[in-house]
Amino acid sequence: MHQKGLLTYAFDSTDNFVHIDEVSNGLACDCYCPSCRERLVARNGGVKRIHHFAHASGVDCESAYETMLHQLAKLRVQEAFLSKDIFNVSFEYRSYCPQVNTCAFVKYGNCYKATHKKFNLKNFYDSCEQELQYNSINRRSDLKIFSSKNPQLAPIYIEFFVTHASDVSKLHNGSKIIEVKIESENDIQRIVDNGFIESCKRDSRALEVIESGNESKTIFWGFKSEDYNAANITQEIEFSRYILYASGKSQCYQDTSLCKNLSKVRKQSLLEICIHTLDALGVYEMVKYQGYKRFGIKNCLYCKNYVDSYDRLGKLCRLYKYLGLNRLEQHDTAKAKKCPYFLINQDEMNEELKHFESLDKDKYTELD
Repeated sequence: MHQKGLLTYAFDSTDNFVHIDEVSNGLACDCYCPSCRERLVARNGGVKRIHHFAHASGVDCESAYETMLHQLAKLRVQEAFLSKDIFNVSFEYRSYCPQVNTCAFVKYGNCYKATHKKFNLKNFYDSCEQELQYNSINRRSDLKIFSSKNPQLAPIYIEFFVTHASDVSKLHNGSKIIEVKIESENDIQRIVDNGFIESCKRDSRALEVIESGNESKTIFWGFKSEDYNAANITQEIEFSRYILYASGKSQCYQDTSLCKNLSKVRKQSLLEICIHTLDALGVYEMVKYQGYKRFGIKNCLYCKNYVDSYDRLGKLCRLYKYLGLNRLEQHDTAKAKKCPYFLINQDEMNEELKHFESLDKDKYTELD
């Protein structure tokens, strides 16, 4: 067995959980495996090898070390809680912006302020027992911390595991649960010395981590660890701003603003649409038909006759000769308002309008 998997604790003949150095050497220890209950041999007479128990049959039980850690965690943490005046829990507390669940800009950063809270459980609880049933489901916890003087105070359930985490229904049954992965005796000692310190926030990612069994984590479930009172939180956001004027002219550019200060930048504008994306490619094409759809404003940009010039010098009206236009002069696209030959690019408009209308409402903000 690997060094970290050596059995250093076992049950004696009276079912006391004893350390290897507390018993006689060899079979005289009269001890039994905490998992399979097979008789053990105490190897504690040497000075070169780590003292440990071994199965008398010579075949080590695969789950012995895991069962030993689980049992040891229950015993030592219970003993520490009952004997100490201070036994702390420590976890991250988040105060979110009140709009965090409806705001379009949450993806730009963490819309909360985090503080670290520490409480001495002994100020509220005085009792700790093993293998007691949860209040709401027919399951048992490893430890139950509760108040004998105040039965109305919600208890805290402790769950230890080495390889197999608790199932989802157990973690989300509404009770206060602290889930702890134990990989060695050192992990148990840290709890005895420091109490329960949260190492992973309770969310879907935390559940994935703890179920994977790849990381040592302490996760708090069912504790009040957040509020939505941080109204002063703000952050800079980036987006694409489309501006439409009554003249029919428009512009589209990348812009920034504080999330709570998003407003029109041109008072004389007819409409401003802020598309909440860091990728401005294609944004203008998607919104440019809003002027025609909503206000009936004609613009050469929407006309089938406004095409790429054959000499690649930009766009021109292919009726420029007929209309007497100088193709080398900068074209005023607002002329479409009075142009009798304006012909809406219906297929392109339908496609872009459909694209815009498919956006979720939190993907853009209209300012008018």
